Amino acid sequence: MPSLTRRKFLRGVGACIALPALESLSAAPAAPSAAKRFVCVSPGYGMNPGGFFPLETGANYTLPTLLKPLERHRRDLSVFSNLDHPQVGGGHGCSNTLLNGVELKDTKDNPQRLLSLDQFLAEKIGQKTRFPSLRMGSSGISWSRAGVILPTEGNPTRAFARLFLDDNPKVKAKTRELLREDASILDVVREDTRRLNPSLSRADQGKLSEYLEAIREVERKLKRRSDWIDIPKPSASDKVIKGDDELVVDLTYPYNTSVMYDLMILALQSNATNVITFGHPGGNRLFPFEGITLGYHSLTHHGKRPDLLRELTIIETYYSQQFARFLDRLKAVRDSEGRPLLDTTVVMFGSGMGNASSHSSRNLPIMVAGGGFKNGKHHSFERRGRDGRPLCDLYVSILQRLGVEVDRFSTSTANLNHLLT
Repeated sequence: MPSLTRRKFLRGVGACIALPALESLSAAPAAPSAAKRFVCVSPGYGMNPGGFFPLETGANYTLPTLLKPLERHRRDLSVFSNLDHPQVGGGHGCSNTLLNGVELKDTKDNPQRLLSLDQFLAEKIGQKTRFPSLRMGSSGISWSRAGVILPTEGNPTRAFARLFLDDNPKVKAKTRELLREDASILDVVREDTRRLNPSLSRADQGKLSEYLEAIREVERKLKRRSDWIDIPKPSASDKVIKGDDELVVDLTYPYNTSVMYDLMILALQSNATNVITFGHPGGNRLFPFEGITLGYHSLTHHGKRPDLLRELTIIETYYSQQFARFLDRLKAVRDSEGRPLLDTTVVMFGSGMGNASSHSSRNLPIMVAGGGFKNGKHHSFERRGRDGRPLCDLYVSILQRLGVEVDRFSTSTANLNHLLT
């Protein structure tokens, strides 16, 4: 009989592919579980408030421009207005405070206060998975108990290797060579797959086939991404706003983002981790989208100029489109209990910057999907002077939903259970 390790992985020379949850390999039928996974997606410069926040509250709100790509998911989403981190001032650094609600300068005597929501969850629900957490995309929102901002993996090829390739450097190099030759790591584990299939039910055989095909599609995307390396980069428009930021032409950005979302699905599907953060890259990159002539950071300092807002809307609409596609996949992929991953995954979209044009940290753009929450509404809170409702009140509800028994987190004053459960 195969060992437990054998049942959890497909192995070959240089490859180690974690299996998705399969009923045929379970020791006994599991009782239906509550939410047990957390994903945070963050556009570091936030979203333009005029295009993000609905004007009406409740379930029948009109979708603003930046939320229109999420129309098919509106019943799965909770949108929030006037959530703040009350102890955070403005400036570029506020984007780093999304998941902890405090600034580095205020924690010198107690650096543990910087511990971010994802890393707290990694301690509580991530210790039985291969990776306690995965931090992907741009850096800036994950903080350790030691008060250290944690690195992320922004290269999808390296992220793929971390998930699926053997840790031996020589073996990794050989396998990467195979990928460059348009081979597949699935070829390496083909024999192990053939041995496993007879022990699976027909339903599990179909599930495994879909999972392996998803891995192959990621490989194809990585190959297409590498094909862009030798293509000449376009020159930037003469209209680029001059400043301290160097303009970076980024042809690979759409490919990187799509593949990163695919890798997040595979990591959740294979139980490689229960906690993921993904940050869209910032900087003054020139995205290869039609109609974009200026660097991203330059566009966020739009000063309400209609021409700059039009270009910024193209980028931020892309963020929403990709997030909608991610939710599509979370609904389609099922766990070992036959439930969509979205039902057992709390998915948060948000930024620690409320208005990049003024570097404001107020009225943060926040959405939550899935996790079994009572979603489908836009909730708006009253502002008391400068402050709205602490965002960390939402974090208490997220923690409790994920089985963590807490009453407080960082700057919280209560929870939002009355709105979400």
